[in-house]
Amino acid sequence: MKCKLTLIVCCLLCTLMGLSQDNPSKKQRLDFAKMYFEAGGTYRSSFEGKQLVNNQVSTFEHPATINSYLTWGAFHFWGHTEFYVTFPISQLNLKGDKEASYQLSHSVVTGLRLYPWAMKEGKIRSYIGANWGALQFRQILESADNQTEISKDFMLNYDAGLIYNYKNLGLRLGINYFADNKWQYPLSRAQLTAINTPKLSFQLGILYAYDATKDTSKENIDKWNRYPTVSKLSYGANKFGDFYIGAGPSISFSLSKSDYNATEFPYLQQKLTSTNYFDLVLGYHFIKPNLFTALSFRNPTFETEGFGSKQTIEKTSVTLEVNKFLTDYSGFAPYIGLNVAYDKLNYEQNVDGVQFQKTIINEMELGFTFGWDIVPGKTNESLILRTNLRWYPFSKFEINGEQFNFSQLEYNLIQVVFYPQRLRKRR
Repeated sequence: MKCKLTLIVCCLLCTLMGLSQDNPSKKQRLDFAKMYFEAGGTYRSSFEGKQLVNNQVSTFEHPATINSYLTWGAFHFWGHTEFYVTFPISQLNLKGDKEASYQLSHSVVTGLRLYPWAMKEGKIRSYIGANWGALQFRQILESADNQTEISKDFMLNYDAGLIYNYKNLGLRLGINYFADNKWQYPLSRAQLTAINTPKLSFQLGILYAYDATKDTSKENIDKWNRYPTVSKLSYGANKFGDFYIGAGPSISFSLSKSDYNATEFPYLQQKLTSTNYFDLVLGYHFIKPNLFTALSFRNPTFETEGFGSKQTIEKTSVTLEVNKFLTDYSGFAPYIGLNVAYDKLNYEQNVDGVQFQKTIINEMELGFTFGWDIVPGKTNESLILRTNLRWYPFSKFEINGEQFNFSQLEYNLIQVVFYPQRLRKRR
């Protein structure tokens, strides 16, 4: 661990040195960030799986695989850093086996890559990075129905690689390292066994990068590039505020194991992850105080099943929040805030056909918010991109007298925020 941390720190220092050596006069605000989409695949080698045969643990070989993915990200700090999220698409087994296969998918919630030498067209550039993500694993055995899918959430993984850019296209060659590759996997309701998945995967991707401000008028380009590198988001603004609406894909993660599942369902997923859902928001941006309020609606669903048991939690949440912008660094505007949520939870479990349901209403749930906006034009743009995380550390309820800890982190990947008043003023 010390070696990995030392390597990341050294790379960060190199990046800062590169930034300090760049010519400041060439750093334009609208060159600060460039978005991209990437499609590619990762290769994983074969490994040993395990199953029960006549009540004895037997090993067999899982095949090597290629997993396809899509990534949405952006290059920041004038080509020295990269932020991104990755979505798994599908898996191809390189050796067909109808009796035994598996599914292992890796999603990146947030990733950071550092480039000691700024990216330039026609040049090969190296990077090193780390990502916070989730890894889902499930064996698919013909001899055992309804295998459980388990996951590792909040994993810190590492990667390194090379990238080559030509105009708007790029080619990536990378290697990913998963420090935590050991699983306690259920072979039955009563028996767990250790399975080690590959620590390394090898990545090949093709990306398309584009400048979201390329259609901006020459007048705004000159004005926005004259903004100070570090300033308040309200710099130069003379209006009180604007209404906005927004929507974006999100996902929620449970942060703690529950006593109830540990007792009743040790063979199911202990930390639940939701399916993807949309975060819908209506709000008002108070420009001079550099803060905004928001009323948001979310309805995530959490499911886990295996060995004839299924557990489902449906959450409907309406949240009021107040967030304060900390600064604006060349179009990157982080904020923090507080929120209060009104939650309705529908809990359902089905064990061997026996169904149990319960509705829990939490009238108030205190949470904390952190996020950032990408705002090349400060408060002049009608359409911006927002990322936010909401943390609910105190959420819990009871099932049959046992505590179900439901503390969560909601991650709104990319939210598109639209200010209709600003569009009307620009016209």
